[in-house]
Amino acid sequence: MIQLLLSGLIFATTLQDAPAADVQIAPQTEFQTPEVRLTERLDALAEAGPREAAPLIDEIHALWAHSGSATIALLMDRGRAAEQADNADIAARMYDHVTQIDPGFAEGWLAAGRMAAQAEDWAYALESLNTALTLEPRRYDAYLTIARLLERANEVEAALEAYEDALAIYPAHPGAIEARDRLLALQAGRAL
Repeated sequence: MIQLLLSGLIFATTLQDAPAADVQIAPQTEFQTPEVRLTERLDALAEAGPREAAPLIDEIHALWAHSGSATIALLMDRGRAAEQADNADIAARMYDHVTQIDPGFAEGWLAAGRMAAQAEDWAYALESLNTALTLEPRRYDAYLTIARLLERANEVEAALEAYEDALAIYPAHPGAIEARDRLLALQAGRAL
């Protein structure tokens, strides 16, 4: 036991005599709330090219998907799993539960609107998507879904406006750029 104590003292003394190592300490970053991070990422997205946008989109979607509620997270996970399994009825039911439990969660309304559109319940789809946009006006994906619905209804002018709204938030979105350009060409053809 004494020998163990002596070994410890010798080791401690050796450490004290050793020169200080060059230790790099990472600079401290200020804590950011999710809302501040989301705003920063969306601002960066408005300036990003296609290559820079991908990691921003991943983080933005993760921030939008975070509800802060285990129940909501579970229902959203079950809804996504049902969607992937092509079980639209269960997915729609899960998302409707989300909107009832937390009517302030835009992600739930967006998912409910997407499922309503898939079921061709146009009125509920537009109502849900507009609710999502009321709660989070920066949801470019809600604008895209509305634009597709309007385009399908042959409301070219309104669809074009919705694509432009999406592109104001996410200017490098390839699908929105293509759709907008297609509708502009269609309008130009009608003008002739």
